[in-house]
Amino acid sequence: MLVGSCFHFLYPHIYPPFLSLHNPIPSSLSFCVASSAMDKSSTCTLFLCGKSSAETESAKSLKISNALKLPDGGEVSNLLRSEISNFQFGEEAFDVDLFINSLSTNRFGRFLIWSPRLSSTHDIVSHNFCELPIGAVCVGDVQFKGRGRSNNAWESPRGCLMFSFTLQMEDGKIVPLVQYVVSLAVTEAIKDVCNRNGFPSLDVRIKWPNDLYLKGLKVGGILCTSTYKSKKFNVSSGFQTLEELYYRTWLHSGQRVIVQEKNEDRFVENVVTIQGLTSSGYLLAIGDDNQVCELHPDGNRYLALQFILLKPHCPLPPAA
Repeated sequence: MLVGSCFHFLYPHIYPPFLSLHNPIPSSLSFCVASSAMDKSSTCTLFLCGKSSAETESAKSLKISNALKLPDGGEVSNLLRSEISNFQFGEEAFDVDLFINSLSTNRFGRFLIWSPRLSSTHDIVSHNFCELPIGAVCVGDVQFKGRGRSNNAWESPRGCLMFSFTLQMEDGKIVPLVQYVVSLAVTEAIKDVCNRNGFPSLDVRIKWPNDLYLKGLKVGGILCTSTYKSKKFNVSSGFQTLEELYYRTWLHSGQRVIVQEKNEDRFVENVVTIQGLTSSGYLLAIGDDNQVCELHPDGNRYLALQFILLKPHCPLPPAA
């Protein structure tokens, strides 16, 4: 089985990710609401870019076949990297040449889709998953239909880092672990950028399962979905090697949370202590009675950072 996972990270006004990082970081966070003025009938322009000749040929093939489509059937214009110079997008636009020339990966980002304005990067990647090479990345300057969990709207102002990418996995059941890896990668990348450029340190923390917080404010999120493609299997590495680093970054070690469980016609609340993650990527918690359980998020119902409303699932054997 091949699983395509799409991730959407939004980090408003920490630094302009589309520039060369010469501008200082603002001393305070602000979240301006994005305009949804783009008419649905407008053409969506996608620039298809490749790092090497192989990826460039893939881009040319997709343009010739006009293979990339929009979920709503809207008009799309597929152009190549060489055609970007025919337009004037301004200094705040994503710098494709800087990105491509700085890229040192073997797979991720070597095939790039960039759009100055689109519905959402997630829609583009998920709708065209079978047409795209594994590791393809889609970046947008502005989204007018950004997606959050449970189809919630996600405001996407200019200056945020908004991207989705394809990933191949062997087991769809461990997809939740991938969003933890991406969350950790983003926090580590932010630390690295600050250190290398002499910027003030930003203590970005992970709120399980897929949010990023800075000083109590939500500044980012990861959206992960899967697509079944075939019955092939591929080898992938586990999460164990990253657990220690992940636990140093997340917000929940030793946290006491309220668990709500339905008992006949009423709900019973119990308090448990979070211990870590289970092998399937959910929260591992232990109650005051020493009963160990696996916790799943109950939709978007959160009481607060300190008290997360969850539902228990498949109690595990008692702790030793």
